[in-house]
Amino acid sequence: MRRAGWAIGLLGVALVAGIGLMRYSAGPQPAAPQRDAVEPDVEEQEGPIPVRPLAQGKPNVILIIACTLRRDQLTPYGGPEQTSPFLEQLADRGTRFAHAVDSAPWTRPASTAVLTGRHAIEVGMVEPEVKLNRRRLSGQVITVAERLHDAGFETFGLTANPNLNRVFGFDQGFDAYHESQELWAENDVVKVSSAELVLRALDLVDERQQPDAPLYLQLLTIDTHEPIEVGARRAKALMRDGVPHRVGAYRVEVQRWDLGLKNLWMGLNHRGYTEQNTILMVVNDHGEGLSWPPEHGMGHGNFLMPSAVDMPWIVHGHSVALGHVVGGMASQVDVHPTLMGLVGVEGYEGPGRDWSAQVRGESDRTERERAYVDTWFVRASRAAVYTETRFCMHDFFDLPEQLGVERRLPRTACFDRRIDPNVRDPLPKLDQPLLDDLFAWREQMWSAYEAWPHHESINEDDPVLQQLEELGYVDD
Repeated sequence: MRRAGWAIGLLGVALVAGIGLMRYSAGPQPAAPQRDAVEPDVEEQEGPIPVRPLAQGKPNVILIIACTLRRDQLTPYGGPEQTSPFLEQLADRGTRFAHAVDSAPWTRPASTAVLTGRHAIEVGMVEPEVKLNRRRLSGQVITVAERLHDAGFETFGLTANPNLNRVFGFDQGFDAYHESQELWAENDVVKVSSAELVLRALDLVDERQQPDAPLYLQLLTIDTHEPIEVGARRAKALMRDGVPHRVGAYRVEVQRWDLGLKNLWMGLNHRGYTEQNTILMVVNDHGEGLSWPPEHGMGHGNFLMPSAVDMPWIVHGHSVALGHVVGGMASQVDVHPTLMGLVGVEGYEGPGRDWSAQVRGESDRTERERAYVDTWFVRASRAAVYTETRFCMHDFFDLPEQLGVERRLPRTACFDRRIDPNVRDPLPKLDQPLLDDLFAWREQMWSAYEAWPHHESINEDDPVLQQLEELGYVDD
């Protein structure tokens, strides 16, 4: 499909549908047009569904990265049964990781971890100075798409978030890569729904140039990102457990995302890509605070609480164990090597661990004990370490004016996740051994950052920076 035609068609559909403003902020959002209708399901196909043979002996791979998807609001992770019933079906017929943690609480560094198996700080993708992050992924870093392309896969990528636009280097390894264009004008920004992204993805699959090669399809969706465009009636239906209106409205957006996921999988099934020959993997890039509880903050970017960094990780399809739950810790940097293990592609080197044996049901636990997360978001420099029972965090900026956000917790805090799962009440005594591990990890990462020889940034006057500023990716 020609890129220009895709962009023009997308703009037309978005404007007609009234898809609204996309903005990141740690604070309240401006009012957006309300939209109560949920996109319809794909049409059911009559007759038998075709099943493609394994191409070159390898399964197809579908990777979904859901922007701003909060794990505890998902049905298979204890969220309301109405929010993500299709995701629960996938988990029931697949494998779910119980304790996975994102490596960062905003899109670009977190997606770096997913796609490269490396922490963003290791490969120069954080900005340690108090200014907008313009860092670009170096071509020296090998992505999932590059590794699979070299293994003979035909590779397609689509992103609804400009943080993964090609100018930032995330098109590496793709035969075709489609990004959200500058679908904004004065005082107006368009948020591309997963329903529309799915249509574009299925078009790409229909127009494959190498149909005999295994397929790699990667989507970054953005439905649950601010602003939340939901009317009071629909939000109220999901507030029966006493949550604030903001959370009820967020849950409606999760429903829309779940329906988009269903439409994609059903559409692929109708084209012969099924659980017999395809691996479907679903993760987030990060979650969302929603000021629920208040200690977790309004948005993401600055915060390292579980609401912002708990990672849903569900795998479904070819060679995946049915109804399997993997205990033990897992990190976002484990996604890349685990995918490679599932398709039998070697060559990964990095801090991530391969849990493909666990996904196949050969073990019900990982061997990882700790997962680390950090953020360098304009005026935030924080890091945290998670175990199954503990969470410790530290602010590395010394001066309050450097933080740029209200400090709701002590500069250094530890929590017992067994008795305080929402991590609202810091322990009176710090877990010093765990904090020592955190400080050693951050020092190791900083040394890697300083030693990295391929630091790259995009031009200061590149139009995408203006777009990001319009979208709210600045911390005022």
